[in-house]
Amino acid sequence: MVAGDPPVGHARVELLDGHAHLGDLVVGVDLHGSTRRALVEAVCERLSARGHGQLTAHPYAGPEASTLAGLGFTEVPADEPLPGPLASRGEEPGRVLVRRVLRSHRTVAELAALLPELDASPREVGTLRAVVRRPAPGEREVLEVGHLDVTEGLVGDTWAARRSRRTPDGSPHPDMQLNLMNHRLIEFLAQDPAREPLAGDQMFLDLDLSHEHLPEWSELHIGGPEGAVIVVTDQPHNGCGKFIARFGKDAMAFVNGPEGKPRRLRGLCAKVVRPGPVRPGDEVRVVRPPAAPVE
Repeated sequence: MVAGDPPVGHARVELLDGHAHLGDLVVGVDLHGSTRRALVEAVCERLSARGHGQLTAHPYAGPEASTLAGLGFTEVPADEPLPGPLASRGEEPGRVLVRRVLRSHRTVAELAALLPELDASPREVGTLRAVVRRPAPGEREVLEVGHLDVTEGLVGDTWAARRSRRTPDGSPHPDMQLNLMNHRLIEFLAQDPAREPLAGDQMFLDLDLSHEHLPEWSELHIGGPEGAVIVVTDQPHNGCGKFIARFGKDAMAFVNGPEGKPRRLRGLCAKVVRPGPVRPGDEVRVVRPPAAPVE
């Protein structure tokens, strides 16, 4: 964005794997800081309208960092997990990673108050609310029809190209083809339907995903008796720095805490065992594994 005619300053924002980062803030004429502030406010307004939750920057410690502090930026805590592109920026010598929050995140108290609604999610027959494909890092496609494949997972998604830390050779983990999340929760966290796909999960369901009601190796039959079938695996789904960047530190702590873990509020991992098309609005029927015999 450019200020003035003729120009007296400009701001350049980069998208680092989908995260808004202030690359340059250059001002020639700046009467009492008004030009710099006007540029930052305009940038934040536009980013907020596009659904971004924060704007980061990595100024040099000292006067440059102090200037951004006066514009609403605060330092990112050193112990906070970060997405890879931001982590590398924060490690540059002499610089600090700062951010300005563009959208208020949900608090722990607000999330705790939501638990009765989450616990009222259907347990036997739920509904598929959204199917989201990730064609490239940081990109999302909300689909009217998704196609599940035993080999590819969600066709057109990048799962097959993503390396895994949980396999010996770094290949995609076969039990992590799909990530599923409770739609009631992501709707509450995102506060805007356009931001829901930012969670990174491919499928959002109105269904109780808790360990108690959906044990490992349960099947989810989607779209009727002849539809696709996926199975819940034993791989954990804990989230990462991207989840914090988009929905806040309180949200991450809550979904991975004593209330969230048993309910699988961050979601679960699954794999396709019968291919087929899936559509928002499809019925999702739970078929649990046989109970182990009592000795």
